[in-house]
Amino acid sequence: MIDWLIGLDHRITLALNAMHTPLWDELMLFLSDKYVWIPLYVLLAALMFVPKWYGRKSAAFRYGGRIPLWLTGLIGVLAVLLCFGLTEQVTNLVKNWVERPRPGHDPLLEGLLHLPEGKGGSYGFFSAHASNSFGMAVVTALIFRRGWYSAGIVTWAALIGFSRIYLSKHFTTDVLCGALAGLLIGYLVYWLYRWVLIRISRKYS
Repeated sequence: MIDWLIGLDHRITLALNAMHTPLWDELMLFLSDKYVWIPLYVLLAALMFVPKWYGRKSAAFRYGGRIPLWLTGLIGVLAVLLCFGLTEQVTNLVKNWVERPRPGHDPLLEGLLHLPEGKGGSYGFFSAHASNSFGMAVVTALIFRRGWYSAGIVTWAALIGFSRIYLSKHFTTDVLCGALAGLLIGYLVYWLYRWVLIRISRKYS
């Protein structure tokens, strides 16, 4: 079963990587560039302090009315930072424990891959890009509770995950497991965020 999964990972990676064109390369490199998305992160942090941005089903809408706006926003920003820190640390721990080579370092794929971003670090299981982006997508979607935003931010995270496979920086299972880790961590951080909001709101009631 494990050999079958490894073989499937190799075939999917080779198939997606074979799609490469100069235009696709530029697009995927853009999606994978962490620094490109800094304005988005700043915008989301700013929106934590905008009451109208929260949906009616959000915890901030239900409990934040009793709390000063600056404090509600600060709790949201801290939740996102905590989520990012946890996904980053968990990813690094798993990478160093599993020690699975990235596609570019896999001897079975040597000479078969187009690597516009280079081989990258030695280990790729699981993807930090996937865990970070899905963690942020989930925690902010649960905080804001706006359907169109949730769909958009999850699509954004999925495109980033796809770009990592296309660029052959990760195998499919690296990205899928990273996404699952991000989903789980984002969900747990959200419930901590909600618990903190409820506890603080009681002190202001």
